[in-house]
Amino acid sequence: MTVRGTGRGRRVGLTRDKVIAAAVTMIDRDGPDAFSLRKLAAELDIENMSLYSHVPNKDALLDGVAEVLLARIEFTRTGSDADGDSGTDTGGGSGSWQDRIRAHAAAFRAAAKRHPKAFPLVLTRPTRSPAALEAIGSTLATITELNLAPEEMVHVLRSYTAFIVGTLMRELGYALHLGTTDPERIQQRVDEITSTGAPLLADVAPYLATSDHDVEFHYGLELLIAGLAARTGVPYDGGPSEPRPPTGLGGDSAETAF
Repeated sequence: MTVRGTGRGRRVGLTRDKVIAAAVTMIDRDGPDAFSLRKLAAELDIENMSLYSHVPNKDALLDGVAEVLLARIEFTRTGSDADGDSGTDTGGGSGSWQDRIRAHAAAFRAAAKRHPKAFPLVLTRPTRSPAALEAIGSTLATITELNLAPEEMVHVLRSYTAFIVGTLMRELGYALHLGTTDPERIQQRVDEITSTGAPLLADVAPYLATSDHDVEFHYGLELLIAGLAARTGVPYDGGPSEPRPPTGLGGDSAETAF
């Protein structure tokens, strides 16, 4: 059955920004799999074809959703950037480069918490939007004091991005499932792992069967920072003594990868 809006053609005052904002709301509520342009038109109370005055197709609309969510991430500014002397929000932040990386990663994770169903679009859709370039610039700004060669800065950028994308996709439930946060299923997973008869898997089974998103995010990020410190010959500050406070992501899905 065709779902159609009840409005008459183009609604007065409707803009591309409002269409994308409505799409964000719908995807946050229903998830990306349930989203369609026809349902969006019904939500906006317009005819289906009226949407095409604002977006050419569904892919373009989803790209717009990803761009908006990325643009909303609040990276910390410092110095000249906070004063508006720079054309790009570099998001360097205050403190050491190690603290700036931690703050940058925390900002990404907080954004994922605010939009657990829609944020995977940010992590999976390629984009060359201004928001994407600002995010790249803000990442590079965290490590400028290391005086790396441009090529190595890009290697660091991509390693960091791989960590952020991978760990957030796991937390949001968009990865192969093995570990669980459900206490009632942990022993079942332990039994499944040990039943393979592999001694190494049996040794790690109690830890592989369960997952603590906050601890694992903290561990992975500190491993990345410590490795970069060692590679560049600067002291590693040891990191926070405890993982950062829970972001709430862990409760969104009891399943997790590895």
